Amino acid sequence: MVLPILVLVAIPVFLGIVYMPPFDMPVEEEPKEIPDAPDVSILYYILMVIWTLYLIKILLQVKRKTFKVTQRY
Repeated sequence: MVLPILVLVAIPVFLGIVYMPPFDMPVEEEPKEIPDAPDVSILYYILMVIWTLYLIKILLQVKRKTFKVTQRY
């Protein structure tokens, strides 16, 4: 029961730590102009929806006690 919860928490934390840039960013000489519209990628939202549905599926399996942490292959 503890291992699935650790997996659900550790993977997003690990991806967040790996994805986030460091705090000390290099100083730019010229300030960039702020764009009118944000640069939003549809792939980001699709991946977030897939990941959220996958985590919900795991949580439901844990609740029903049908979640297996064994290798399938």
